[in-house]
Amino acid sequence: MGIYTDKRKSTTTPDGYELLMHESGHLEYDFGWHMGPYWSKYLNEMRDNGRFMGVKCPECGMVYIPPRKACAKCYKEMNEWVECGPEGILKGFTVVRFPYIDPNNGHLMKVPFTAVWINLDGSDTRMMHFCDELDEMKLEVGMRMKAKWAKKPRPTSIHAVDHFEIIKGEPIVEEVLPERLKGPIKMELPTKKTAKRPGAKAAAAKKKAAAKKAAAKKKVAAKKK
Repeated sequence: MGIYTDKRKSTTTPDGYELLMHESGHLEYDFGWHMGPYWSKYLNEMRDNGRFMGVKCPECGMVYIPPRKACAKCYKEMNEWVECGPEGILKGFTVVRFPYIDPNNGHLMKVPFTAVWINLDGSDTRMMHFCDELDEMKLEVGMRMKAKWAKKPRPTSIHAVDHFEIIKGEPIVEEVLPERLKGPIKMELPTKKTAKRPGAKAAAAKKKAAAKKAAAKKKVAAKKK
């Protein structure tokens, strides 16, 4: 059965056929790809200097971690680097309990583990990593967290950080909404006067043109008489 344990209570179908299982087999492969100038600088700073560096948009001021070349809002090229973190806010999490193969090393992932999305201080985007807390009841979006740097950082990866951990005693940070989203949301239900079918304007214009054409024909016919 390979790396998984067969926990089926029955090995046959209700009418007696053998229940089959397709196995993945075993696969080994080597890979390597260029990380590019932005990710290379980002990972080097984490590995060698123990700090997070993001890029800032010259137009809107958005700070991106992980870094990217162009701003997603302004499409401006970004070359200004700013330090962020190492603390941040927990924006999302999930406790993974189903094992799978880690594409980074080809080994089976040890479960359970907690994947987290962290908004580092000074950045406007979220980075994905791991947390050392496995009990989802002890985690809450808005918690303050900090990076725990690895004693032996894995080269060329985000695992210069071993994991993130909860900063105990810090209050939960509530989501701050933009000004345009603050206050009660006003909703107006369509009335008979305001409700219009899709394409109603075009249909009305077509009807008006047809009536005008018919009136012109009627006028010409009257002159002939």
